[in-house]
Amino acid sequence: MSPHDTPSTTDRNDPVAEAVDLLEAFECTEYEAKCFVALTRIGRGPAKAVSEVADVPQARVYDCMESLQDRGMVDVQGSTPREYRAVSPEQAVETLERRVSGRLDRLGALLPELEAPEASDDGGIWITDSEAGVAERVRAMIEGANDEILLAVAVEDLLSGAIVAALREAAAGGVAVTIGSPSEAIRTELAAELDGATVVETWTWWDSHPIDAGDLSSVLLVDGEALLASTDGELTRDGPTRRAVWTDRAETPLVRLLRPLLEAAIVGQE
Repeated sequence: MSPHDTPSTTDRNDPVAEAVDLLEAFECTEYEAKCFVALTRIGRGPAKAVSEVADVPQARVYDCMESLQDRGMVDVQGSTPREYRAVSPEQAVETLERRVSGRLDRLGALLPELEAPEASDDGGIWITDSEAGVAERVRAMIEGANDEILLAVAVEDLLSGAIVAALREAAAGGVAVTIGSPSEAIRTELAAELDGATVVETWTWWDSHPIDAGDLSSVLLVDGEALLASTDGELTRDGPTRRAVWTDRAETPLVRLLRPLLEAAIVGQE
């Protein structure tokens, strides 16, 4: 799990449980996370008080406090019995951010050394399954745009806050952003959210709206090269059964087939 992801199993109405779950995503053990949250709630106290609030055996609290102290998240007072104090929430977040940032920087330096010479240049067609996976691929492609973004979209929930923010940043940075949709609600929302973007009506891939299961839900073309096409299946408890095919090579048949259709569908409607 990425430290930037919100755990899906957490009860969002229970801030204590959610905070514990998030701390575990930052490599705290369950007991460490519970102890730190408990200490934050009581301000300061001995191991016995932390144990009672955290529902962690007192014998384990000592080890947790030592580990958290080593990470710079807990202060220890040399009294009898020892008292513990959590650092401020702001300091705790900054400490975790520095640890994660350092590891990400190191990983960013290591991975290019391991990459096969042909890995970034094979020009294949790739498949991404799941609602979250498609949304992440769309966001990444938009953030990588240098000159132009063409997007035809028929499903409102595909336009997550992160994707709209990426479109807004691209438009503000001088990227030509053109979006077409058969949905008046989508067009109205995007026209209000995206200064500098062009938003038009298009029905090129759709006979009606809302779309039927299995229909194309979006087509995205970035800089005339990277292209993604997604479809939506039946709605499940975890969201739609969304799938996308995508490529980052302009010479692939997928781009040659869909690029002129997309340009006619939305650029031609301006």
